[in-house]
Amino acid sequence: MWMRTSTYFFAVFLFIGGCAQSGRTAGWPEGSQNIVFSEDILPLLQDKFQPLLSDEDGLRLNSWHTLIAGSKFGEVLIPFDAERSLLIELAEHHDSALTQEEIRLVRAWIDAGARNDDGEVPYADADQLLYVCNQGAGVISVIDMESNLVIRTVDLQDFGYSENAKPHHVAVAGDGSYWYVSLIGENTVLKLSRENDVIGRVPFEVPGMLALSPDEEYLYVGRSMSALNPPHRIGIINNESLEIEEIDVFFPRPHALSVTPDGQHVYTASLAVNQMASLDTETLEIDVIDIPGQADAHHHMPMQFEITPDGRTMIVGGEMSGDLLIFDLTDPMNPAIVETLNLGGSPWNPAITPDGRFAYVPLKRANSVAIVDIIEQTESAIVTGHGLSEPDGSAVRPDGRYVYVTNSNLDGSYTPRHHSRDERAGTVVVIDTSSNEIVKVLEVESNPTGIGTRPAR
Repeated sequence: MWMRTSTYFFAVFLFIGGCAQSGRTAGWPEGSQNIVFSEDILPLLQDKFQPLLSDEDGLRLNSWHTLIAGSKFGEVLIPFDAERSLLIELAEHHDSALTQEEIRLVRAWIDAGARNDDGEVPYADADQLLYVCNQGAGVISVIDMESNLVIRTVDLQDFGYSENAKPHHVAVAGDGSYWYVSLIGENTVLKLSRENDVIGRVPFEVPGMLALSPDEEYLYVGRSMSALNPPHRIGIINNESLEIEEIDVFFPRPHALSVTPDGQHVYTASLAVNQMASLDTETLEIDVIDIPGQADAHHHMPMQFEITPDGRTMIVGGEMSGDLLIFDLTDPMNPAIVETLNLGGSPWNPAITPDGRFAYVPLKRANSVAIVDIIEQTESAIVTGHGLSEPDGSAVRPDGRYVYVTNSNLDGSYTPRHHSRDERAGTVVVIDTSSNEIVKVLEVESNPTGIGTRPAR
């Protein structure tokens, strides 16, 4: 009894001191205060949950560490989110020997942080974080890129927003201490801390793509592609004061958005016409540039810019044309197209490896990812396979080892592993850049779109 009581007080102390790590400021969920993992949870997992988890290859239930490590498919629980944890989903949707009291016990333990006997929360010190916008669920999934597991969820309803908030894109500080997310359905850009607490809110009509300046003085904001007639302006948010200024770019539906590595120029492009704009961030001078294309017969509809780390080359895919346009940025106010690759399949939001050599380009209507050699200006490979279902956003781990691709799966062509899950749940596919093979498929919430992590330094 003394051991249980002392563990309880130690856990409470850690919880109060470590609330910031969880992003929750409330106390323990009711009924969870005296839960001790090794005495109350582990025996239940080994006795009654084991049959429900028989398909989770690689999962071992012999310790807290092996449970948290999950299976070869991904995590089986998400700390502080029992509702979206596989353990609870299986327990509540399958016949089992579990009683409602036992399910409530495990649910309370997960909602309190899935702590071990010493009160430690899984992945509290995770440093390599990836943020995934689940546009159809009003939820952001947080992935640890070391373990390649979903380790947290940020439910926007906890901050007073609706389920239809539509988180769309993410920009992350270089040290990971804060991050931004655009909320289409709330006409808002949110600033959150590393601990997933809201630290700022900026009103902006139908925000879309985000780009943080390298010195982190400003955040640039485009418009969502779901808005048919948004203002012909992009936003510039002061990162410290969160004051916003809107700059007219003179064409409709400015969507694609990127900032050069030196922070001196910003580029945006129209979804409605074959035009783009260059912005001098010092003078706020705008140059509007025509993108070659035969009017309606060859409308590009540029989705998202990506710039090489040396600032010399920029790429953008055209949803309608299927072309990947490669620009030379020698004259940054007048980008020049040096190559056009027809990839087909609606190239979406690309990612470039830290060495600047390869671009990974999701092909939304082809359920594949094209790999483009930027130096040779050729398509060098194609990635296909299980989990790729309407690929959308992409991001590279800062060390270049993995590329992550979100998959909207709105057509339901990907079937979740367990029938109790939403059949249109989205995925994040993990591609090993050394082999260009899919090494993991993580299931997330509905319609994952934008994705972001710290920039490579």
